[in-house]
Amino acid sequence: MAGQGQLSGKTAIVTGASRPNGIGAAIAVALAEQGANIIVHYASSEQGAKDVVKTLQSMGVKAAAIQADAGSADFGTKLVQDTLDAFQTSTIDIIVNNAGINIPSTGIADVELSAWDAVFHSNVRAPFLLIQAALPYLTKPGGRVVNIGSNIAKMGHQMLTVYSASKGALNTMTVSMAQELGPMGITINVVAPGPIATDMAMKGSPVYDKLFGIMHIKREGTTREVASAVSWLASPDAGFVTGQLIPVDGGAGWP
Repeated sequence: MAGQGQLSGKTAIVTGASRPNGIGAAIAVALAEQGANIIVHYASSEQGAKDVVKTLQSMGVKAAAIQADAGSADFGTKLVQDTLDAFQTSTIDIIVNNAGINIPSTGIADVELSAWDAVFHSNVRAPFLLIQAALPYLTKPGGRVVNIGSNIAKMGHQMLTVYSASKGALNTMTVSMAQELGPMGITINVVAPGPIATDMAMKGSPVYDKLFGIMHIKREGTTREVASAVSWLASPDAGFVTGQLIPVDGGAGWP
C-alpha cells in the first residue's frame, strides 16, 4: 500500500503510461508510492492502461485511465477536463509528458512530411498543448512539470534526424517555459533517458551500438531508474530545480 508520502493527495497526469513494463507505467508507480493519485493516459492500448490502473489502485491511491490522441488539436483540453472530472478536483499538481513516438531509422532523403508532422505533433506539440491547457489549474506555487526527453537530442544520430530534432525542441521549450513558469512557483524540467530496458528499445541497432560504445556504465538502464528521477523532480525536495536537463543514461554523450 502507498504510504503517506510527499505527494499524498496530489493529482498527477502521466502521458503514455499504458505499457506495464514501460517508462510511463514505472513513473506512475513511483509517484503512487509517494501517495499521488494518477491519471494513466493512453492513445490506443486501453487494456494496458486498465492493467496499470489496477496496479495503482492496489497501492491505495486513486487512478483512472483516460484516452486522448496526442496528434489531435484538442489533446490538452480533453485530457485536462477529463482529469478534473475523473477525480472531481479543481487543481492539477504534476504533469509528466512521457508519451512520444519515433519513426523507423531512415536517411534524410526518405523522410516523408507526414512522418515529420506525426513525430513533432506527439513529441513537441502535445506536451505544449497539455501544459497550456493545464496552466489555469496547476497549483501555484508547487506545480511540477517533467518532460521525458532523450540523450539523442544532445548526441544526434544520422538515422534519427526527426526524432533528435523533436527532442531537442522539447529541451528548448522546457528552458523557455521555466522562465515564464518560475515566477508562478511552477518548476519544469527534462529527464533524458539513454538505453532503457523496455520493449520499445532499439536493441541491435546502430544507435544502440553507438551508445554502448561510449557509456560509462555498460548496461541498459531500468525504467525504475528513470522513474526515480521523475519522482524526485515532482517532490518538494526539488522545489528549487527548474529549467534543467537530468540525464539518466549511464554517461552516454555527457562529459
